[in-house]
Amino acid sequence: MKAVMYTNRRADRILQFTSDFPDVDWAVVWSPEEFENGVADADLVVLSNRICTPELGAALARGRTDRLRWVHFSSAGIERGVNMGLPRDIPVTTSARAKAPVCAEHAMMLLLASSRRIWEIRENQQRHYWARNELNFTMRSIEGQTLVLVGLGGIGAEVARKAKSFDMRVVAVTRGAAPTPDVDDTVPRRRMCEAFADADAVIVATASDPSSFRLIGSDAFAAMKETAYFINIARGEIVGESALISALRAGQIAGAALDVAEDEPLDPKSPLWDMENVIITPHVSAAGSTNDYFRLRALFAENLNRFRAGRPLDNLYHFDDGRALPATN
Repeated sequence: MKAVMYTNRRADRILQFTSDFPDVDWAVVWSPEEFENGVADADLVVLSNRICTPELGAALARGRTDRLRWVHFSSAGIERGVNMGLPRDIPVTTSARAKAPVCAEHAMMLLLASSRRIWEIRENQQRHYWARNELNFTMRSIEGQTLVLVGLGGIGAEVARKAKSFDMRVVAVTRGAAPTPDVDDTVPRRRMCEAFADADAVIVATASDPSSFRLIGSDAFAAMKETAYFINIARGEIVGESALISALRAGQIAGAALDVAEDEPLDPKSPLWDMENVIITPHVSAAGSTNDYFRLRALFAENLNRFRAGRPLDNLYHFDDGRALPATN
């Protein structure tokens, strides 16, 4: 079995696959040109969402043959891959859930930083000002508050688990994911604004696909409480950025914490940078985990066994609704 791995980072941990799976004939390539040549006699392609471009999609279309039988992503999101033109006649799998723990940790950090007014604390520290009296009236606890999760995939489910450890009530807006013990209620997307009206905080953790493009706009922010925080660790295009800016300026919500932007990097002229109640992190929610490679490897190993045995693949991407679903057997 020949596999072509394409990465643009010499220190990419996914390169360890080549030594951890020695029974696969690996070819590592570093450019679309090398990729086009390598895919011609490949059974499997391994790549990441971040490197997918129209140029790479064209190289894949020109180079692939009937021998190609599987495309695997080392990333959870694959919207760039879909946009570049992934083949729809062969299985495409993702690494959803592999980085869920650290992404959920980042989401909870942003929620706590917002509710505990970290920007105000940092500003007062820089001023050498002991602001105890003021902070007593602006901080709040998340215990007993309602968290609305948009998306209940691997990351969303892990956010829910962590939120329950803080004694939050968790409501999930989902396209059909089964409830988990950590979710108190689920609602369909058509009732999203209704759920937002009860939210003390909203965390977006759904996949980016045509059905979620600008899913959250002015009507959703208008439905939220003035005391609610909005957090996005998914993809920027899921949220109407101008609608978010308008909601923040109008005081419709208490603040926002964003790990993603509609266009990345975020424009230096964006007003979001200078809003005191906005926290911005540069798309790093998946960074820093010491365990995610082991989960990536375990997921790939399971799917490699399934592929060889002709069994259904785990995290198989469904082009009709943009979801990567767990294997049923």
